[in-house]
Amino acid sequence: MATTSVQTRKSLQEVKVKQKPFVGYIAWIVQRVTALILLFLLPLKIYSGYAMIGKLPGAGTISALHLNAIVDAFLIFALIFHALYGFRVILIDMGVVQDNRSVFKAFTIIAAILCAVMFYVIVS
Repeated sequence: MATTSVQTRKSLQEVKVKQKPFVGYIAWIVQRVTALILLFLLPLKIYSGYAMIGKLPGAGTISALHLNAIVDAFLIFALIFHALYGFRVILIDMGVVQDNRSVFKAFTIIAAILCAVMFYVIVS
């Protein structure tokens, strides 16, 4: 009976260690938010491009959004983070990744660097 309770305590400790960082949940939330941003901004960017060249109505404010740096910055942010976190999920599903936390940190750093470079290119 004593060995069973020791085994139960060990398995509970292992579960606590695995659930402690909530990395998967953070990545899941970021991916859902970026999906909503993309769902809104990609059609807006396409529509505003057609409006800007005169093929669709709305040449005023809608076509001005096509050249807006803030819209471009949000779009790039969403594309980079959504793509990298999606690639992270693919690697986990294929069994290539054993440690979710290290991949999450690496992809977050890569995404932050890519976003910083792209923001610099947009602004300058």
